[in-house]
Amino acid sequence: MAEVIRGDFPGVEEHGGPPRLPSSIAALNLRPAPGEVGDNLRLAGRAIRRLCRRDPALRYVVLPELFTCAYSDLGSVHHHAEDADFGESARFFAGLARDLGIFIAYGFPEWSAAGVFNSANLVGPGGVLATYRKRNLVETTPEYRVFAAGADLPVVEAGGLRVALSICWDLGFPEVAREAAVGGAELVLAPAAWREPWGPQYGLSCAARALDSGIHLASANQLGVYPEARFGTPGHVYGPDGMRLSRRFGAASIARLDPGAPELWRRFYGDTLASHGRVVGIDEGPLEIVS
Repeated sequence: MAEVIRGDFPGVEEHGGPPRLPSSIAALNLRPAPGEVGDNLRLAGRAIRRLCRRDPALRYVVLPELFTCAYSDLGSVHHHAEDADFGESARFFAGLARDLGIFIAYGFPEWSAAGVFNSANLVGPGGVLATYRKRNLVETTPEYRVFAAGADLPVVEAGGLRVALSICWDLGFPEVAREAAVGGAELVLAPAAWREPWGPQYGLSCAARALDSGIHLASANQLGVYPEARFGTPGHVYGPDGMRLSRRFGAASIARLDPGAPELWRRFYGDTLASHGRVVGIDEGPLEIVS
């Protein structure tokens, strides 16, 4: 299991901090232009500012996978790869988050000495909080040939919630979201570029990952028709009971987050994290059948 990087998580009620108030979250399902990084950043900036004017309680925004250059023409993605902390998109979104007092998760191709990664950043008013590198690379596109696979899974405090990231096809597996939840995450933000005709499975996967681990999960999908694929299913926000919370407002799917919902749900439904990551029944000998 890859290391889960835990933050100090200051300010939550059980440590004597201020109460955690409900806030809004938006999954912003946009159509970025292939290779047009500057235009795509401006597209996001305009949309996010509109959302903040519409809803002053907006606290979290998630954008699609590889948003800065679009999930398209993967063979040339490396031309748009950038440093996670000091690249063009990190500087742009950190400035936007600082101006608006919000947290933004977005996908981008990351350049590092270890290779090019399909990555997501979480930025806030103080700058880049976390970078996640996609673990589960798709093998039905050139993705697995273009990117190196990630390993670490950071869980950080952001706006009073413990937040982790995942990316698109990671949602097809229970492990990433569950590892994040065991590491303390209450909210998973998941940039995606989930293709058709598998839109129904995208929604089901998001709901299942939220229910599996009793957490909030918000995913934004790339939309539009590209030379390689068609993206037609918008992402949404899901509660710890697996139910969709968000409503559509144009390109955005918006919901209110109740910070206490994961704990309340686990008390009511049963704590699916009670084994703390241990798979019950493994290495415990044969099952005894009682008649």
